[in-house]
Formats: sequence, C-alpha cells, structure tokens
Amino acid sequence: MGAVSHAIVEVKLCGWLPPPSFACGFMLCYRRPGPMDIAEARAANARGNECLQRGDYAAAIEAYRAAIAADPQAQAYPRERGIIYANLAYALSLSGSLDAARETYQAAIALEPRRATYHNELGDVLFRLEDWSSALASYHRAAQSETFLRVYPESPGLIQYNLGLAYQRLGNAEAAQRHLAEAVRREPRNEAYREALEQLASAPSPPSPSAPAGRLTFADVGGCAEAKASIRQAIRIVLDAERAARYRIRLNGILLVGGPGAGKTFLAEATAGEFRLPLLRVTLSEVTSKWAGEGIERLRHIFEQAAQRAPCLLFFDDFDGLAATARDTESNLEHRRFLEALTQHIEQIRQKPGVVLMAATSEPDALDAAIARPGRFDWRVTLHPPDATERRAMLESLLRARPVGEIAYDRWVARTTGYTAADLSRLVNAAALDAFDANQLITDRHLAAALSRFEASDRFVDAKRSWAQIVLSDDVRATFRLIQSLLEDPDAGRGFGLTPPSGAVLYGPPGTGKTTLARVLAYEARCSFYAVTPSDIYAKWAGESERRVTELFRRARANRPSIIFFDEADALFGARSAAVSEAAPHINRVVNQFLAEMDGLRANDRLFILAATNRLDLIDPAMLRAGRLSEKIHVPLPGYEQRRALLKLFTERMQLDDAVCLEELAAATAGRSGADLEELCRAAARSAFARYLDAPSRPPRRAVAMNDFMGALALMGASALQLGANAASAGETPLSREVVAV
Repeated sequence: MGAVSHAIVEVKLCGWLPPPSFACGFMLCYRRPGPMDIAEARAANARGNECLQRGDYAAAIEAYRAAIAADPQAQAYPRERGIIYANLAYALSLSGSLDAARETYQAAIALEPRRATYHNELGDVLFRLEDWSSALASYHRAAQSETFLRVYPESPGLIQYNLGLAYQRLGNAEAAQRHLAEAVRREPRNEAYREALEQLASAPSPPSPSAPAGRLTFADVGGCAEAKASIRQAIRIVLDAERAARYRIRLNGILLVGGPGAGKTFLAEATAGEFRLPLLRVTLSEVTSKWAGEGIERLRHIFEQAAQRAPCLLFFDDFDGLAATARDTESNLEHRRFLEALTQHIEQIRQKPGVVLMAATSEPDALDAAIARPGRFDWRVTLHPPDATERRAMLESLLRARPVGEIAYDRWVARTTGYTAADLSRLVNAAALDAFDANQLITDRHLAAALSRFEASDRFVDAKRSWAQIVLSDDVRATFRLIQSLLEDPDAGRGFGLTPPSGAVLYGPPGTGKTTLARVLAYEARCSFYAVTPSDIYAKWAGESERRVTELFRRARANRPSIIFFDEADALFGARSAAVSEAAPHINRVVNQFLAEMDGLRANDRLFILAATNRLDLIDPAMLRAGRLSEKIHVPLPGYEQRRALLKLFTERMQLDDAVCLEELAAATAGRSGADLEELCRAAARSAFARYLDAPSRPPRRAVAMNDFMGALALMGASALQLGANAASAGETPLSREVVAV
C-alpha cells in the first residue's frame, strides 16, 4: 500500500510544485520506466511516508517529488496510480502550500478519477482556500464515488458533515441542515456533528431579504438594556442627519458582536420594527458567486437598493463570512477585490441620509481591519450572555401573549444559568408545543418536561455522583468544597479577603479519580463544563490549534460560570524549549496561546481552569505561576479507610459470601488506586460467575467468595506504589504527598 497514515500535526513550510499541465509534459518526454525505476519510486515514496509520520514535511515533499521523477508514468502502484501525487499533495497541505496542494490533488484525480479520498481531501484544501463552491463540488464527487464508505468505514458520516459545512458557508441553511442531520444519523455519538447541527437549528429563521418594517420591537427583546440604548443613540444620529451635522457628528455603522444564539438577528429585526424601518437583510448566499466579478455586481445592486429605499435598515448577517481578512494568495485575489468594493460602498452609503448600516458577527477578530474600524462601523454593540435579571426579562417576553398558567420565574432563572437567548427561545417553544398538544395553559410542568429533553448549548449536567458519593481524604474534600464555595458565591469570599482562584492542577498517580473530581465539581457548582484532551486542540493545519484554544475560551466566557478541564495536561502544556521549537514549533505556539488566554482572566470572570496530570514535573513552569494554575492539589492513592470505603461501594450490589472480609481486602490492597479496586471487584465477580457456570449442579446461593478476590488480586499487575518505587530508582523525582490548599 502506498498511502500513508495521515497524522494530526501542524507546521508551516514553503513548497512548490509545477502545475498538472507541466507534469503531463514531464511524463511524455521520459521513456517507459523499468523495474529499477519503479523500485526507486517505491523507495522514495516510502521515505516520504516516514518523513511525513515524524513531521518532517520538507523532507517528505522532496522524497515524493523524487518518486514522481523516477516514475513519471505512475506505474509504481498499478492499482493506486495517483497515490504518490496524493501523498505529495497531503504533505504540501500540511506545510501550508495550499495552491500547490490543490494542483497536485488535481493531478492525482486525473490518474484516478473515481478515488473518493482524493476528491474529499481536495475539498478540504479548497475549503481552507475559502473556495466554498469548488469545495462543495469536490465533496459531492467524493460522496458519489462508490468507494467512499469502503475507504472511511470508521467515519460513515464524514462526507455528509463536510457537505453540511460547505452548504452552511454558502448560506444554504436548508441543505446544510439536511446533510448535517444525515451525518448525525450515521454517527449518532459524534459530538462535533451534533454540535454543528444544533447550532444551525437554533439560529432564528430569516425573514425575506427585503422585508418591510418588522412586527418585532424592543419590547420583544428581553434584557439587553445597554445594547438597546446604544442602538437608539445610533439610529437617532443617522435618521436626524441634519441636526447631527450641526454638531459635526457624522457617524454610522453598528456592528453587533456575540456568540451563536446570542440574538443578533432577532435584535436587528426588532430594531427595524422599533423605528418602523424597512429591513434589507443580506446573507452570504445572496452576495457570493463562483463567477469572477458577479459577487461585486450583486453587492453594488444591494447598496443601490438600500439608497433607493431610504430610510431603511441595511443588515448584513454573518458578516465574518463576507468581510473576512483576505490572505495574500493568488486564489484570494477575487476576495480582495470584493473587500475593496465593499469598503467603497460602505463609505458611500454612510453619506446617504436615512440608511442605517448594521452587521452581525460571532468572530470579530476574523473581520478585515479596514472594514471593521471606526469610520466604517462607529458602534460596536456586544451581546453578552444574559445574567439573571436579563434571563427573567427574556422569559417574561417569550411567554408574553401566550396562554400561561402559574410560572415560578425565579426557579427557571436559576436553572438556566449559561443559557443564550436562543437556548431560552428553544426552551419556551418546546414547552408551548407540549401545552398545545395537551390543550392546556403553559405551566412549570411543561417547562420542566422541555428542560429534561435538552439543556443549554454548553451546560454540563451529570447527576450520577455528588460529593456524598465520592470517597476522598478529608484534606482533598475540604479543598474542593472551598473552591466550590468561591465559584458559587465569590462575593462571600471577598468579605474574607479571598478571591476565586484562576486555576488549579490535580496531580497524582493514574486511577485516583482526578477526572471524576472535575466532573463532580462542575455539577455541584452548576458550571458549564468543557473537558479537553490533546486531540481536541492539536490539528494538522497551521494556526488551527491556536484558533481552537481561542474559541474554547470564548465559549467558556460566553457561558459563565464555567470550568475548563484539561486532561493529560502534561501533553498540552509541556515545557517549552529551543529543541521543541525546532522539532515541533506548533507545541510552543499552543502553549503560548494558552498562557495569553489565562493572563486575560480576571477575578470576576467566573471562569476556572482545572488540569489533571500524572507528571507535574513535565508541565511548563510558566503554567504553574500565580494567576494561572497556581493551586496544586495532590490526589494521592487511597489510604486504608478510603480503600475499605471504596470496596464497600463497589460491592454493594454483589452477593458476598459470609467469609468475605473487606477489612482484610483493604489491608491487602495497599498501593492500589480506586480504578484498581473497581477492576478487582469486577474480576472477582467474573470469577464467581464462571465457577457457578462450571459447577456440575448449580448451588442455590450465588455469592462472590474471598478466594475470588484474592485470586483476582494475584493476577493484577504491579501497584502504583511499586511503579513509583521503580521510577524513583530510575532517577525520576517522586511527587510530594502534601495537599496545597487554595
């Protein structure tokens, strides 16, 4: 097999490849390759695979090019004639040479037109180049290939997911939802697919692009007092341009900033209705085109229409899709021209009396700086996650004019911490639908039923365990209770001169329950919970890992109070060094991005960082300084009393023989972790069940005997204490056993 296993890594190098036309000419001027040429090509391809797997993309690119030069007619792999080109294209894409990768994938496809993987990977490159229409076409060709499911048996929903994202970028929400739903149907446990579908489904339905003044007003918008006040001021200045000119005030342009579901589109519609302005809503699909120059022409027509219909509200939804920064590549020349035209039209429309310019974005940092600056958009209105007062106002607004019975608003305000405006709308609509089906008034019962079916976008709910069900040492339990109290009521702590810590690191041997502790803390403190592993952060595309870190903290801030939990923290926050920078520069960049995000935390952010590691000594020291992961909590192996309590917990549903002595087992399991004890109990139960099945005459009483436990214990591997002793003898520094309180 000539294909390589595509590792998830990221690095940026420079690469070049002649266009396919040049490659074809290159083929024609060579003789037919012989056995030595084919062997040389295969050897060079194998070298490329090895270089690619260890992250040396420059060497991999050189090796693959040597393979193509040795075998210009692509005879080395008769059943996969395009595989060397595809390997080269993948290496180029990882190095950041996207234009060269695109041309090389096209060369591979020319050799194997029906190879689904080539079309799918070409679609990924085109997607990164922001050529949405071409990416969509490539994904469709991959889906139509009968080989696709055979190539990706472990990801049957992948191509539907890619199609959904491409349609979403093109503004076709209906097609995007259809394909994302199919991806979820094929892989119901894939969280990325479900999250993309839920975010798309929670977006409010758009009115027509040239809708008249909407029926919504500011009275329909619960909360958002500061946002509405800023918009009122802006509208007054634009609509009363003559009086504003006397004061030499020439302002226009309102940029609505907020995460998905924050209510940006809803607020724009309410603004149009509040001031009785025709609403001209512009989406990505109404402007973009695959034909050069057509998007600019559509844009000109939209601004002309706004000028003719003044006074009106010209609203650009998902503005980051239209006005994102253009990268300096030839393929983005058309986008740069589009941005220049958009800038000119914005400057001209600002001079037109009565045209209010408004745009909405969830990624303000992605916008072209020349467009987003003051002088084009003079007001930036940020829609923060609603606090308790705003959630109550939103619930009252959503339930107003509906048949409502008794509603305990304070109860639902408390239970919807972290909900966005879209989350609250979904909750009330689901409750209203239940009441409609039963022909009843909407009551607390309907809201409770709706809430049980779904929670907020990022709300963590896991009622399986509480502190009462966790076996902990008194020191660790007291430390976590203190952290919980500071998260729940930071004002009470400030009365004693305490501020909530920004972060803590849990360290100790494997199997001691560090992940469980984080989950119980999130549940008990009613915090949004984000569990993150290295695979969730590191990506194969240059810059994507840093973007994921930024997006993680943005979501956590948007749904406060929040806990971000980093498992395997030593792999995420490894010590930076010159050697690491040279071998894997993306690791240092990711650590730097984490440090920047943590430095931006404030005491009142209600965002807590929790990390877990088995090797505290491997974490970058900068991460452990004050203001970051400054609190160090050792989670040790359970002592005798904890082991006895754990054994009692793990055997409470077993039938135990009268001779079973948990105290004796607790004494015999010194150095074992909680995970070890749980596995011991399972193994003993399996042993007893096997003995029961093998008995000539099955005994009436089914019980797990002491011999089952001792036999299972004898078969278990070395304890954590023994492993620690071996590590210490090998020169590793043993971890301290003290608990550092907050």
